[in-house]
Amino acid sequence: MAKVLAFVSFVLILLALVCCTIAFASYWYKYEIGDTSSLIKYNQIRTDDGTRTYTNSIPKSVKEDNKNMYAIFNASLAFDILAWIVLIIAAVITLLSGFGILEKIPILGSILPMIGKFILILAVICCLLSMFIFLGVQNASKKDCRNRYDSDAFKDQFCNNDNGRFDFARSDDNYYQGPTTSWIAIVIASALTIGACVLNICGGVF
Repeated sequence: MAKVLAFVSFVLILLALVCCTIAFASYWYKYEIGDTSSLIKYNQIRTDDGTRTYTNSIPKSVKEDNKNMYAIFNASLAFDILAWIVLIIAAVITLLSGFGILEKIPILGSILPMIGKFILILAVICCLLSMFIFLGVQNASKKDCRNRYDSDAFKDQFCNNDNGRFDFARSDDNYYQGPTTSWIAIVIASALTIGACVLNICGGVF
């Protein structure tokens, strides 16, 4: 039974790895106005105006002008990458356990099962941090907006949230802003990693 659970855990870890890879490679946030949509990630923006699609690198000046917002992108990406690394290690250890090889490894045979049992806790933490940090992307954008003005009156006039401009997700007629593929992928990765973590700790995998 433990071997079966080990392979179930391994599959969950692999699926979480796929999700973390998608989160790294794809786009985190989307704006859509009518037929025009823009997808944003830490270093690129892809725009589709209904007739053509083009991708551009984000200029340094834009990153500096929106430094708080891109700090959120980078932090979420960093924890996604850390989760990916931990999941790779966990996948190898879990697979070795499933085949009964782990305990036969000299010297490390007694240490690796303990590592395998609890290492996914670190992956869960990284996935959740990546997910929850990104929830602050629009608050960071509002802070960037306010930093552009010296006058409090201008800050209040141009950087207010009366129309939901700085909501994390908003959908009106012909308008949408909110998270997209990468953030959804990290949410799924979090759930999968939690499932694998429970199996590794409570399911007798190690």
